[in-house]
Amino acid sequence: MKRLIYLALMIATGACMSSCGPAGHLSNGYQTDEIRDVMSFDPVSKIEIIGKGGITVTDTTACIASQELLLETLKTYDSGLNIKAVHRPESNRETEKIRKEIENLYARHLNASEEDGAITYPIPENIDRILEKSGHRYGMVLYCYGFSRTGGNYATQVAKSVGIALLTLGSVYTVPYKDKSNLHLFLIDSEKDQIAYQIHSIAPDYNPLKPKHVEKQFKYLFKEFRK
Repeated sequence: MKRLIYLALMIATGACMSSCGPAGHLSNGYQTDEIRDVMSFDPVSKIEIIGKGGITVTDTTACIASQELLLETLKTYDSGLNIKAVHRPESNRETEKIRKEIENLYARHLNASEEDGAITYPIPENIDRILEKSGHRYGMVLYCYGFSRTGGNYATQVAKSVGIALLTLGSVYTVPYKDKSNLHLFLIDSEKDQIAYQIHSIAPDYNPLKPKHVEKQFKYLFKEFRK
């Protein structure tokens, strides 16, 4: 039993380390060292808690904490981008509009296809308007989706994993993750009305509320701009 649990943990660690493989895309006609006139928008996070019976709920407090952590990390992290301005919404209504646009951008990204080296889904209209009005060409958007299992749910998943491994003599197993953090970076070009660059870090067993995990994901997300 102990050996199987150890094996499951080693597999989970390996999956976590390999989750940050090549996942970035630079659209045709761009060079990373030319993307410099950037306005940053407040990050958006959706953090869920998976509890007893696999019931999943959005944790509003965790969402806010994640957004604040991303903002604080951005302030101190040397991204390599020349971030010239940070957009501050003028009202709660504007904040909600931008949030919905970023959530929709993420949803489009999940279902998008790439044609002729271009990222084909449309850019958010409100963010585009803000960029044009401010005079900044590029907008930077961060979106985080993460989850955390309660102790009871995680224990149940581990027990299921070990049970399956025992029944199949180790030939079939599932790897439960207590936490997961998916962090996505988009660079929006308001001049060409398209996504200039996107990259994502998918990190099983990374907690979206732990600074050291967020910093590791930032290192991956901005690596092309720190050369």
